Amino acid sequence: MKTNLEKLVFILLTFSILISCRSEVELKPVQMTSKPVFITGKVLNQTSEYNTVTVYVNELLSGEQLSYVSLVDSFGNFQIKFKLYYPQDILVRYGDNAFPIIIHPTDSIHIVFDANMISDKNELAKSIQFAGSRSDNESLIAFYALISEIFIPWEQYCQYEKEYNSDKFTALLDSLRSLKKEAANEFIRQGVSKELENWIKKEVDFDYYNWLALYPYDHAGFNKLDEYTIVPSSFYDFMNIELSLSDLSNSKSIIFIGRYQRRISSLMIDDGKLFKPDGRWTYKGNANDAIIKIILKYTSDSLLREMLIARQLYYTLDRREIKDFEKHYALFEKTVTQPFLREPLINKYIETKKHFENAQPRENTLLKLTKNTPANELITKILDDHKGKIIYLDIWATWCSPCRREMPFSKQLMQTLNNDKVAFVYLCIDSEEDKWKAIISELNISGSHYLATPDQSRFLYQLFEMNGVPQFVLLDTKGNVIEKGIHLRPSESLIKTKIDKLLME
Repeated sequence: MKTNLEKLVFILLTFSILISCRSEVELKPVQMTSKPVFITGKVLNQTSEYNTVTVYVNELLSGEQLSYVSLVDSFGNFQIKFKLYYPQDILVRYGDNAFPIIIHPTDSIHIVFDANMISDKNELAKSIQFAGSRSDNESLIAFYALISEIFIPWEQYCQYEKEYNSDKFTALLDSLRSLKKEAANEFIRQGVSKELENWIKKEVDFDYYNWLALYPYDHAGFNKLDEYTIVPSSFYDFMNIELSLSDLSNSKSIIFIGRYQRRISSLMIDDGKLFKPDGRWTYKGNANDAIIKIILKYTSDSLLREMLIARQLYYTLDRREIKDFEKHYALFEKTVTQPFLREPLINKYIETKKHFENAQPRENTLLKLTKNTPANELITKILDDHKGKIIYLDIWATWCSPCRREMPFSKQLMQTLNNDKVAFVYLCIDSEEDKWKAIISELNISGSHYLATPDQSRFLYQLFEMNGVPQFVLLDTKGNVIEKGIHLRPSESLIKTKIDKLLME
């Protein structure tokens, strides 16, 4: 009966995809219902070397880790405020060490810890103090110290990933999981809250799921093989789990949502939606359509399915694929009901659409189309346009999140250098013109912007021996390539040093 019901749900949801062809969606901004959280504390025996405390919060929809920083005053005091939708663990960091705590919306928690104890998990568990809102965090810290002692040394673990086949490696993780479960059950028997009991069990389970899901990728990397040829799709069947809202208190569930993409990709190969015609894996047809159909077809748990659909729709908007989101709007309405998924998605759609409707680049931003330039002459054209200047070339794409994350750092670097002898050139590949213009407007970044055609994009991959984007190239005033690579990204201080050196020559 359950199987038939699941098939019916899949058919109905798939049908909603097919009939959802709205060309435009009218949505109004929504008020976020997340609640404030206050964390105050005192660092005992603080060192002059470290004067900040940072809280890291894993965000489910985007999969990103948000950070909130507080200065530590001369008395060791700090305070941090942020918002949460639901109870979850966060990471509190001071210096080179960190510890997890569980926090709830509207909580106000005060933490006192000794800087001299934080590097020793057992000593931290004995000395840390909590006050304020309801909390079982003393016990959580104690369990964290206990479970941290059950591990495989990293170098040995990597050796196992390299040498073991999937069955042998799974057996290894099964044995490690059994040891952790035994320790967890013994700890629970000593008496903990229901919330912490569930968190502890999920800590063991998600740790197992996440490392096992990574095996094909790591094994392929160590042995220079193709990740998708290492295991059959059935290898990932362990990921088709049941979830409850209370499970989300363990932030490793968010990592699990990200790792689930590996199961989706493997199933897409089985369904012929992901194939390798010319040495590179390629989607057959519309990638969003294919991924969503795979999620609906093979994910049986409703909450897991909802989170995966919401994550995919978020990525759709993150790539500025407005029309694709609108095409799946009926599915969004039917499937995505949790406020922590629904509200941010609605607001992201509205904000993203705004830049498409009113793309206004900065006054000193130059947009250049290169349709009439032969592929092998594109770089020559860029050199001619910036003759006699040092060129910092940023090769990016509209669908590439890491590319866009570097842009604010590029703006800062441009302002820091403030030198007319340096040209910041942004070369966009594998992208559509409307998305290109919208993102440049959204980022509000100056410089010279070029949009490469498909032929030019393919040529650039070969010319600079690129495996992906972003890619950065530094050229001197004569047009010689001084250096290229991801290590030249603007978020690293290395690039400013290299440009300064060229300016002195």
